Amino acid sequence: MSHAHPARRTTHTPGFPAAAWRWMLLCSLLLSACSTPASLYATKPAQELQWPARPGQPRIVWVRAIAEYQDLGIATGGWQRLKELLTGPEGHGIVRPHGVLFDSQERLIVADPGAGVVHCMDIKTGSYSVIGKAPGPSVGYPIGVAEDGRGQLYITDSSSATVFVYDLEHGTLKPFLHEGLQRPTGIAYSRADKLLYVVDSLANQVLAVDGLGHIQRRIGGLAESADLFNRPTDIAIDRSGQLYVTDPLDYRVKVFTPKGELVREIGAAGDMPGNLNKPKGIALDSEGHIYLADALLDVVQIFDQAGNLLLYFGANGKGNGEFWMPSGLFIDGNDYIFVSDTYNHRIQVFRYLADRNAVPGAPARTGDGPAPAPPTR
Repeated sequence: MSHAHPARRTTHTPGFPAAAWRWMLLCSLLLSACSTPASLYATKPAQELQWPARPGQPRIVWVRAIAEYQDLGIATGGWQRLKELLTGPEGHGIVRPHGVLFDSQERLIVADPGAGVVHCMDIKTGSYSVIGKAPGPSVGYPIGVAEDGRGQLYITDSSSATVFVYDLEHGTLKPFLHEGLQRPTGIAYSRADKLLYVVDSLANQVLAVDGLGHIQRRIGGLAESADLFNRPTDIAIDRSGQLYVTDPLDYRVKVFTPKGELVREIGAAGDMPGNLNKPKGIALDSEGHIYLADALLDVVQIFDQAGNLLLYFGANGKGNGEFWMPSGLFIDGNDYIFVSDTYNHRIQVFRYLADRNAVPGAPARTGDGPAPAPPTR
């Protein structure tokens, strides 16, 4: 009599599938972490936005928004990704940015007082790091960032009344300047005289500091010039070494020679185009136009050297090209404009399209006189 036999079950070496899966996952994470993100300059905007609006000739175009390092194509390291897979993701997003910098090595550096750290997003190496987080020296309320020509990054920390210096190559952070400071905010490095300029808002002064941390001169702050500033915040420096300081409570930008002599003032209080309500971040493009982020008007306004309004872009909102209390501002050598969109928790990137030929509807060049009334979009 024949007997029916149960079907033979195929068996595997105990534990092999799980082990193989783990190794494959780990290898995948490590290999994906080795990929290098594309240059920011190669970015094709996901949405076409321009100022002036069509059919005008575009002078400002929107490029992208960055809320966390992954938005730049930077992958989390393999071991970190494995850890986050097992324990949950860690927060790496921008919380409340102010100072912003994009250097020649394609590092996006963001002072984030909301998170109490400085973010460093390195596109060339595809890496992300946090500066000023314990253990080790820490920053409590970073506001401004500036880089010199020797790979040193300077950070103003308002909470400790200290300027820190961070070595970008070796990753070391240490105090640079503390004595005599009350509330340091804006900071900029002048390639013209190789000095660092620090805005001390509470003391109503700007300090010129050498590479050893020695104060070379002061602008404002003293009794005889006590009315020069009214809580200044941010600073930019042009190629000739002229200083541009935003003075929000005086509703002006004040322009100085490198020696501290007041040259002129730009702006007046108001809520119309060309007026200033709460000017904060300031920067200059390759043609010397002055860009001002206004935190209460939710726009970036562009002026010529005489103080004539050329164009403005932005509006209140959360969409691309819109702002919620913009603060820090930086323009790189390729005329890419980086705006700290503070309460939208992101950096927005734009570009100025330089055109030395007169174009109807486009902003006038320096010295061309006033431009037509600009559109908001």
